[in-house]
Amino acid sequence: MEVVYQTGGNRVVVHPALLVIACDPRGLESVMDYRPQERALLDSLRNFTFYTTCLRVYPRKSQDRVVILAPDIVESQTGLVQGYRNETAKRWGLTVANGAATNVVTTYQMVGVNGASDPGTLTAQRNAFLDSPPSWWPFQPGRYEIVQVEENQNGGIHPAVNPLLTPYFNQFLFGALEAGAPWRWLDLQGANDTVYVHASTCFESVLHCWSYLNILLDAKPALLSAAKDSAIVVIGAGVSGLLFAQRFIDSGYTNITMLEKTNRFAGKTHSLQVPDQGGTSIAELGTCYLSPAYDDMVQAISEFTVGNTRVPVAHGSERGIVVGTPPNETVMAFSDYGLMVACQYLGFGWPCSKAEQDLAYLELVAAAAIYVGLRLEIFGTIDGVMPISRPVGDPYGVFSNTFAQFLDDNKMGALKGYLIYAYQVQGYGDLDKIPAYYGLVWITPDIAWPFGKSSGVTAWQKGWEDVWDQMVKKRNMNIKLNTNVVSIRR
Repeated sequence: MEVVYQTGGNRVVVHPALLVIACDPRGLESVMDYRPQERALLDSLRNFTFYTTCLRVYPRKSQDRVVILAPDIVESQTGLVQGYRNETAKRWGLTVANGAATNVVTTYQMVGVNGASDPGTLTAQRNAFLDSPPSWWPFQPGRYEIVQVEENQNGGIHPAVNPLLTPYFNQFLFGALEAGAPWRWLDLQGANDTVYVHASTCFESVLHCWSYLNILLDAKPALLSAAKDSAIVVIGAGVSGLLFAQRFIDSGYTNITMLEKTNRFAGKTHSLQVPDQGGTSIAELGTCYLSPAYDDMVQAISEFTVGNTRVPVAHGSERGIVVGTPPNETVMAFSDYGLMVACQYLGFGWPCSKAEQDLAYLELVAAAAIYVGLRLEIFGTIDGVMPISRPVGDPYGVFSNTFAQFLDDNKMGALKGYLIYAYQVQGYGDLDKIPAYYGLVWITPDIAWPFGKSSGVTAWQKGWEDVWDQMVKKRNMNIKLNTNVVSIRR
């Protein structure tokens, strides 16, 4: 194998024993000789696009929400502003945010598979929203500044990215899933001394990149059988590349080179450290939340979270869901919204009586129990990024039906309101459009349960970027930034 790259004005030729593709593999199409099986999988991939902006804004009325999201706008996937997170309130509390002259917020915009995702259009949509916002935007119209701060990664200081325009959630459509695309990726791993660990092989989140690496090394133990001084080249120093390098360094490998085309590592993780209220608020433009499903991963990487704690984000009524149409929108607490959808599923009006609410709660409990049982049957485990072996046939239509249809067909429609928040507004696709398989991948049993601590989320007090910075320092990773891959021959 031969990899040729340019860095620091030098042209370098290396012959690695193992090539690790930790970037979007489609970005290497012009320099890499993909085999027909690989090409077929790449041609089947589609992705959304996310556009997030950190702003300094000026409150105009009292706030009672830290996060507000509009499911109908999320569903349209046309790049309109679909909600925001108040970073000041997340860090300092709503009381401080309401008494402050300015707040720091992050707005979200998303474009679907076939939408126009050019930054000019998205910027214009954001500005139009800010200049003439809906009633649920609690800040002064037309008054805002885009935050500009510097980023310090491992001693390298440069302007932080803001806004962030990034491809998001690589996915296979129904036909490719029915043909077993995720397992075809797994079968190809290690062939031609090449490994694919980018999120496109599994799912978007940090948790799934970490979990997939566990599956990969269990399924392909030969990947760890090479001599410990073997040359390994990792293309891409994003989350999946860092996790791979850390795992192999900890297994004794001493000759790992990471090639990164940008001037920074950490990929979609952008933890802006914004001066705010006499201290610092963290604005996560990319990688953001954790759920209880992350607990095992957090324990495994605890060496890299020293001094960084998990803090709650918008628990209970602090999460708002926009309902209604302009100009008559209202904002409901997430829990009330989930209950409302369950009541409507049972044919009740809203608001409904206490007796009807009790029936809705019973329906939710029953639906959650069905979900846990079916997921265990299909996946063979309560957790896990994917079944290690492809399920036989198309059980319960998980490859051919939408997530919403899967829920309805199996008497779980009452859960839709909660799952719109837990799945849809996180950017993983509309319940009525996305294959059921992806819903099952993300909605683990603890997320499906609509009550208790699992209905909330947490974030790192110092941001995800601090985790990766500690990992890079403590493992002395060899990352070559601003590097251009010229050719790959296998």
